[in-house]
Amino acid sequence: MNEKRIEENLNRLKELIPVNYQLKESLKKRFKRNRWKKIGVAIIAAAAILLMVFSFGIKNLQDNLITKVNAEELKIINQISFISLGNINAGKIAEYNGTIYIPLYDKGIYKYDNKGFKKIIDKTSGEVGISLDGTKLVFTTRTSDGKNAIYIKDLKTGKETKIIESKDRDTYYSDPGFSPDGNKVIYTEQIIVPRETHGFEVKESNINAIDLKSLKVTKLADGSCGSFVKTEDAIVFERDNKIIYKNLKDGSEKIIDEGKNPSVSPNGYYIAYEKYEPQKEKVEDMNVTVSMNNIWIADAASFTTKKQVTLNVPKRIPPEVLKEKIQNYVTSSLYTYYWPVWSSDSKSIFVLKNLNEDIRGNTMQLMKIELSREELTPEEVVKKFLQAIIVRDEDFARVLMKNPPTIMTVSSPHPVAYEILGSGTEDGKPYVDASLTYGYIMNGYCSVNKSRYYLSPDSNGYIIDSIKDLGTVEFIEKNGTFYKIENNVETKLFDSGEIPKEILPDNLNAHSTALTYSPKTNTIFFTMQTNDRSQSRIISYDISHRAFKLIDSLENTIIPDIKVDSSGKYLAVLAYNDTSQQSNTYVYNLKTGEREDLRSRFEDTKIEEISPQFWQQDKLIFQISLKEGFLYYVYDPYKGQVLIP
Repeated sequence: MNEKRIEENLNRLKELIPVNYQLKESLKKRFKRNRWKKIGVAIIAAAAILLMVFSFGIKNLQDNLITKVNAEELKIINQISFISLGNINAGKIAEYNGTIYIPLYDKGIYKYDNKGFKKIIDKTSGEVGISLDGTKLVFTTRTSDGKNAIYIKDLKTGKETKIIESKDRDTYYSDPGFSPDGNKVIYTEQIIVPRETHGFEVKESNINAIDLKSLKVTKLADGSCGSFVKTEDAIVFERDNKIIYKNLKDGSEKIIDEGKNPSVSPNGYYIAYEKYEPQKEKVEDMNVTVSMNNIWIADAASFTTKKQVTLNVPKRIPPEVLKEKIQNYVTSSLYTYYWPVWSSDSKSIFVLKNLNEDIRGNTMQLMKIELSREELTPEEVVKKFLQAIIVRDEDFARVLMKNPPTIMTVSSPHPVAYEILGSGTEDGKPYVDASLTYGYIMNGYCSVNKSRYYLSPDSNGYIIDSIKDLGTVEFIEKNGTFYKIENNVETKLFDSGEIPKEILPDNLNAHSTALTYSPKTNTIFFTMQTNDRSQSRIISYDISHRAFKLIDSLENTIIPDIKVDSSGKYLAVLAYNDTSQQSNTYVYNLKTGEREDLRSRFEDTKIEEISPQFWQQDKLIFQISLKEGFLYYVYDPYKGQVLIP
């Protein structure tokens, strides 16, 4: 590969760098105003699509408060994504006590909690921060005349107050955040002017603090992305791709590591930041250079240790590139992580995660990385692994498995539930037995695959060494007859004609549309829909006692999917009503017959679609679709609570 081609590839990599959309749009308007031609934009757009898969922590893990230990001692106990916002560009988020504040660049700032998704600030913004007590937000925005400003919103009163406005359009504000006592706001002030040829250049980049009582501005350092350190008269910031700690008393500075966009935990113990490292590897006869991006954490005071908390992998090399037989190739990592933000309890890091894929285009996720002093047990590792398989989060699944296969997930049939069956040791090696339930949409098929997971000690506790298949049982409906298939032996269970007439009258002329199975109760659940779609019936069949039971009958409704929890006590149903032209997710208590309509839990949210995704043992993970995108929730049927992941 010649120098020109290497340069072209490096320029393409720049397109992966996320932008401050507010700043970018302002600069674009300045171009239009001056009618310049053939001008290159200095800040490149990235991440056109926000896709949400979801992230769910295992809530029954021990609630380990993170005390002051070295960064390298923290264990990664969960790392999965959990929010999707379609093609809307989101900025730097803030979180407090489980509520997430998300700036959608061209729409405003939204609040995501267990009641839904609601706009709380109309002004456009690319970044938002929150006070340590969770009562105030601080955000940047543009004024009507194109200047930049910083506002504070009181979440109790709803009042918005402008605390500073730029003197001209060349001055830009970013990275706002509160001091630990809430009396100051730290922010970045940059002077950005057009170059004589094309593009822009940053003339100045200062980290300032504004006193909220006197509104006096004090310069703290040259650089950007500053954060105060709790209990210390110090800040952490970025300058020249270095993470720097500055003592404000004596002005001394110490380089912590290379990186960008640092974020200090609310307890003041740790720093999270992005880090790019070149990685060299040989693919066939080609020298490949990968710009590898990951999130790291470091000690905020002792500077003793640091630790990588994401495990990125190289982007796949296109087959046509391999055919060219070139000597050198420059590419990126499969994911780009940026804008890490700590949770209010300092136990987790939220980070934007962009999938750099050529086929489907860039897709972005919001990921939550949970940390703890305690190591994961073998059962917890397998739970995380199965959860990652279900949500198709292959990168985290690979973290939990030694020598993982190239392909780890499948689309159809798709896994819909998992259950931990037991654990023990075999020849001194710990193992965990678990099952995965698979199913299709609008298809009378279900299977349960049991496996034994062998584990060995690892830095996070344990890692999966190998997986042993313990057998699969399948259930299928063919032309009105239901079968069980085990060890390649097909056993007839019943014909639809055997269903009692009081449950399924002869004149209904129905066919099956969905099927699932509960190993715990040895019961299959299925639906029968009339050919004219006027009625659907949800029915159970106890295999051991050969007993049918009508669970519900729904008028003018199509039921494409049903899912049963690991205990066999609750059934989730996806139902499309022809009359209202909307979807519903119902959860049935199979003992009492009570039905919970999850759509009704979101009265103030305009839901377009709602659907059950999978059972996390005894909790249902479900998705709601809005105009703005997709959100995921957890429903606990035992407590009757809707939670955010």
